[in-house]
Amino acid sequence: HRPLRMDEIKRTEEKVVCCVQKESFESKSQNHKNLPVFVDDRGLLRVKTRLVLNDDCEDYKFPILLPSSHPIVALIIMEQHIAHQHAGIQSMLVIMREKFWIKRGRKTIGGVLSKCARCQKFNSKAAKAPVAPLTLERITNCNAFQSTGIDMAGPLYLRNGEKAWVVLFTCAVYRAVHLELVQSLSTVSFMAAFRRFISRRGRILVIYTDNGTNFIGMNNLLKQLDWKTIEEKFQIHQITWKFNPPSAPWWGGMWERLVRMDQHYWRRKIQQVLWRRKIQQVLS
Repeated sequence: HRPLRMDEIKRTEEKVVCCVQKESFESKSQNHKNLPVFVDDRGLLRVKTRLVLNDDCEDYKFPILLPSSHPIVALIIMEQHIAHQHAGIQSMLVIMREKFWIKRGRKTIGGVLSKCARCQKFNSKAAKAPVAPLTLERITNCNAFQSTGIDMAGPLYLRNGEKAWVVLFTCAVYRAVHLELVQSLSTVSFMAAFRRFISRRGRILVIYTDNGTNFIGMNNLLKQLDWKTIEEKFQIHQITWKFNPPSAPWWGGMWERLVRMDQHYWRRKIQQVLWRRKIQQVLS
């Protein structure tokens, strides 16, 4: 079997379109709502556009009239939609107007494109989960920093070539912020910053953090203490440490947003002052 020639494909297409017009339109003289429709020498209904004097092909100046609801029209639109890399409604309307004039074109093309499985995949909206209520630790009236979220930001590059990080403590109830400077991400450095924070702000009842190794190391050290004896002798309650679930970066928004706000300020204020003592003064 030899491949079809272009003239054969064109004649077949014209016969199919002619059958579609006969099935959809009652007669050749049917009123088409102020559209200047005429019948060409091949018996096809065409629309006379305002580009008659333009030096273009006949299909562009006189596009073929097609109905809005016909399975063949839907197949033609889908074929062009796939051939033009899943173009949108406006682009498809322009592409189809180069050869066809579809009644209620925008609505018809939109209805066909809404059934494209590939476009549905990329145009689908994410499911909206209901907003969860705040925990009791975040709404109970208490002293500042009794319920605290902790995170680390950085690094900041000092002039002597060293690095520094900022430990951010934020109150889960009142959104107060306390900042401490550390020069490593080790558990020992975090413990020193934690002691300085406790000395200034008082004891914490509940701590929220992510799964950083320094936070986990600090929690493991606290677990080694005999909290039952400490509570009996000194009336000090054990600190409850709550970690975010692993692989859940969307948790911890109450401190991640504050880290973003502080970094916005640090880039402007600390960029010119990169001595450790000066940074401590700025943070305090």
